[in-house]
Amino acid sequence: MSNAYNTVIPFNRLRRSERNARRTGRNSASYRAGIVSLAASILSTHEQTGQGLLQNLVVHVNGEFFDVAAGGRRFDAITLLVEQGKFPDDYPTASLVIGADAVTAASLTENFSREAMHPADEFDAFKELTEQGWTIDRIADSFGVTTLVVERRLKLRAAAPALIEEYRVGELTTEQLISLCATDDHDRQTMVWNRVRDQHWNNDPAALRRAVIETEVDASKDTRVAFIGGVEVYEQAGGGVRRDLFAEDGQGTLLSDGALLDVLVEAKLQDLGEQVRAEGWGWIEVWPKFDYTQFDRLGRAPKKLADLSAESAAQLEALEKELEDTQTAIEGHVEAGDDEQAEALDERVDALEAEILKIQASREGFAPEVMEHAGAIISMHYGSLRIDRGLVRTADRANVTSALGEGERLSGGRETEPAGRKGNTISDALRRSLLGHRNLAAQFVTATNPKAAKILIVCKFVTDTRSDWSGSPTDMGISSGYGARTGCPITDEAGQVKQDEFVALGDQLVEALPTADGDLWDALTALSDAELDTLLAFAVARSVSLSIEPKELTEKYAQALNLKMEDHFIPTVGNYLGRVSKELIIEALTEAGTIKGDADRIALLDMKKGALATEAETRLSGTGWVPSLIRTQEAIPVKKKKTTKPKSNSKAATSKP
Repeated sequence: MSNAYNTVIPFNRLRRSERNARRTGRNSASYRAGIVSLAASILSTHEQTGQGLLQNLVVHVNGEFFDVAAGGRRFDAITLLVEQGKFPDDYPTASLVIGADAVTAASLTENFSREAMHPADEFDAFKELTEQGWTIDRIADSFGVTTLVVERRLKLRAAAPALIEEYRVGELTTEQLISLCATDDHDRQTMVWNRVRDQHWNNDPAALRRAVIETEVDASKDTRVAFIGGVEVYEQAGGGVRRDLFAEDGQGTLLSDGALLDVLVEAKLQDLGEQVRAEGWGWIEVWPKFDYTQFDRLGRAPKKLADLSAESAAQLEALEKELEDTQTAIEGHVEAGDDEQAEALDERVDALEAEILKIQASREGFAPEVMEHAGAIISMHYGSLRIDRGLVRTADRANVTSALGEGERLSGGRETEPAGRKGNTISDALRRSLLGHRNLAAQFVTATNPKAAKILIVCKFVTDTRSDWSGSPTDMGISSGYGARTGCPITDEAGQVKQDEFVALGDQLVEALPTADGDLWDALTALSDAELDTLLAFAVARSVSLSIEPKELTEKYAQALNLKMEDHFIPTVGNYLGRVSKELIIEALTEAGTIKGDADRIALLDMKKGALATEAETRLSGTGWVPSLIRTQEAIPVKKKKTTKPKSNSKAATSKP
């Protein structure tokens, strides 16, 4: 911006640039509320100092007008003041005029350093910069992010435009969009997403990635093929096949369209589902992939035993009599040593027992008044058809309970809404991700604290000597692990970038050291104690593995590090706020002291979940608030005791510390 200059421009000659990076969220309630607040601030400053804007708008010349490239929120606030008659339409507006080639960069820098942009807007802006000839490194350096962040944003920009628009309005998550971008084929991306968007069992990131990159399916190994009726059914539906002419025993038939297989499986299940619906059930669901979590949330209605018809009762009596006689005959053959005859009759026993069970099962059924409010799930389970009847959703439990007879009751399932977790709890995946963030923060701090690293090594020695392997917050495996070391993988993108930065830190520390073992030893021997401490601290940091459940040694270690999670974790839509209930978001805002009275609280509660999460991200920024799960407990001051050095005799060495 070497040719940029400051000036004052009449407001009626300004207009918003179409190249302003922020395009998402400007019609949201939270954005409008922010503009009202900003307008009041600008008016107050103007009345007190005669200057409304403390920071210039950034504009570029466009004919007789100046287009606002950066400072769109300030532009909207002044627009509101002009509309209200508080500012004249030619209000002198402080502006920085830049060249047209710097517009995108200026807009993006403005939004990065101020209110958070929607990632979709970042995708657009980064791509425009690359088209202007900017390198990935230049973009990263200019906006204070890693090259990996830029590359990920550019990769996501390869998503189908329709998916980007759905992403803007919250119809799919960042992780889902990342998975769909495993292929650059827009048609395949949208086809896969449209097919599974409402299938909770089949639209997690891992499943989406498999679906978009799946190329060839081995017909002899994939259970879907047998389920739909064989390769012929797939071919009749237009699926491509490649056969290995050298394969034997029916092997080597490869199907090129795994997505078509899924469609055929679902179609077969839907047909079967309609047959089950005809039995009189209130609802049915088709699950191409059985989902145990969703299944466990459903209650099970009890079956009734109906009386057998006279014909069935007589048949059952005859079968039971034959079974008794056959078992008696087997005992006789065994006593006589005729094992061959005994084994032959065993087969008949199996057949008789199967017939008896079939008749007895025919007595079991559901009352029509129960079926009216209950349902069934038709699924493919390990390649076989599975039908579960008599299932009850949480919302229908009361109706089904009233329809049950005396002594009958529902079993299993969720008794209260919501069908998932309670509003004031977090998912296990998010819980582990937060703990992973805490573990990574402890690793970063350990890497700069040689004394704590040394104490941790000695602590590990003492606990191992006592065979107390669960106590020390390290596993002393000098290898990369992060949150995954404790079973707590970080799931948000920003956290994963920080993991990459931790790896890079280690690479920088060792890159100057020789690779040959002998030379390495000599080089390390020549280092000063301080230089060795730096390497030792990082080596130990890589082994840090804080306990998942609260334990005294872990808390002591965190306190010794002076681990302040607010220095390492800022709650965002991606890492927390977009993954918890509105109740927990309001709780966070309350704890942080950012709710300005009852009216503000009511306005927040009236927001939709996505808008509330975005608003909370803005309000919590800079407050230092972090979820209680990852806060470091305050240390209780302990008076130091005088200690004596351990004696060198064997008795002292083996006594319990």
